[in-house]
Amino acid sequence: MNKFILLVFTFIYLAINVVGQDFSASETDIFDIDYQGNIYLVNSSELQKLSSDYKLQHTYSNLMLGEISYLEVDRSTNLFLYFRDFNKIVFLDNTLSMKGSPIDIMDLGFSEANYACSSYNNSFWIYDPINQELIRFNQALEITDRTGNIENITNFIMFPQRIFERNNEVYLLDKSQGIFVFDRYGGYLRRLPFTNIQDIYINKLEFNILKNDSLYIFNPNTLNVDTVVLPQNNVKQIRIINSKIYQLNNNNKFKIEELINMK
Repeated sequence: MNKFILLVFTFIYLAINVVGQDFSASETDIFDIDYQGNIYLVNSSELQKLSSDYKLQHTYSNLMLGEISYLEVDRSTNLFLYFRDFNKIVFLDNTLSMKGSPIDIMDLGFSEANYACSSYNNSFWIYDPINQELIRFNQALEITDRTGNIENITNFIMFPQRIFERNNEVYLLDKSQGIFVFDRYGGYLRRLPFTNIQDIYINKLEFNILKNDSLYIFNPNTLNVDTVVLPQNNVKQIRIINSKIYQLNNNNKFKIEELINMK
């Protein structure tokens, strides 16, 4: 039997005001924000940490590892970096100092792995396209969990663009087919029918989904979707944290705006 998710759409109107430092001259490939409002900006192989008042605090770069492909900040402000060109993972502390040595995914036997993300207890997930499965490694670099072949489980051929873990669930984003959700042990739970999206993050229990310069705020409990039309065009990454909107467009220009009112 086919299962349908009934989504209820409403519209939210934002009043905003440009605040903070002018980042228009800086090139940014990806960014993230921690819960203290610190800003992390990636430009090729360099990572910068800025305070919530836009002052540079720390930098990190390792030219031997190539460009930073993926950045993730957890609740304790530890950082996870993935370098796809050399298939390596680096963990950093909140001063951007490296914790241990870089982890070589090829040495773990998965030379074709092409996506990775952090997991609880300083562990991590990778996506193996050969067997089309997610695999979790602990701190000792031992396999603890795996999904098995996702195509066999879901009847979808996977072409993922991103994986990440939040709230004890693991998410695989496939732009053409939606968001596939697994539990923390790799058990398949459901598919969310959001396709052709540019970015997604989970703010507490709400899904913030970026698509076509609009932000869709999805509540999985009520199935309500609030729609925010953004004031900027060609946005590829967005965060709304502490009454501020952080946006990165397709020209790699990073902008911060203040949320004045929301109703």
